[in-house]
Amino acid sequence: MKKGLLLAGVLSLFIGTASKAQTFHYGLKASLMFSSIQGDGMQSGVKPGFQGGLYAQWDLSKDGKWGFQPELLFTQAAAKKASSFPTYFVSDRNTYGNDKLRLSYVTVPLLLRYSPVKNFTLLAGGQYSYLVYADENIFKGNRDALTKSDIGAVAGVQIAVSTVHFFGRYVYGINDVLNVHPADRGDVHWHSQQITVGMGINIK
Repeated sequence: MKKGLLLAGVLSLFIGTASKAQTFHYGLKASLMFSSIQGDGMQSGVKPGFQGGLYAQWDLSKDGKWGFQPELLFTQAAAKKASSFPTYFVSDRNTYGNDKLRLSYVTVPLLLRYSPVKNFTLLAGGQYSYLVYADENIFKGNRDALTKSDIGAVAGVQIAVSTVHFFGRYVYGINDVLNVHPADRGDVHWHSQQITVGMGINIK
């Protein structure tokens, strides 16, 4: 019941904002993503992945300089294990037969837009990612070591050319993405990072 009321409230806010906005757009986007998981048992460096989905844009000011941009994305990320990985974790399987960890998320960025000049936009905000698939199960202390939630801070730029825009972003993971019991944690921590470059096209 509470979740339903919260969802209704969020939808009402979006609809109300859209009705008052000077401009409203929505469309599709796709990007090449380079991601990493920094922490014990993981190798430094980024691995390629994919991100794509839907976005919407609302103007929050009459001059169109300020706006709001929510998105709903599918994220396919990868990270590479270090040789020290078995020191920290136990894995029951690896379907790819290599040293990569592949993760799939549903990602929701909520971004504030600022356009100092026409067709050039700065983006900042946060994003929430929910883990829906991992290609192997990782354990520490008889407990699933991967948390479902990854919260990140987002900064980026966007350049528009007619109905198409090109963008680049950096995402820094704020929370520890290890779901480890305090008694087993020690100094073991994981944090994610992402760099994305891609394009979007307005449908409306």
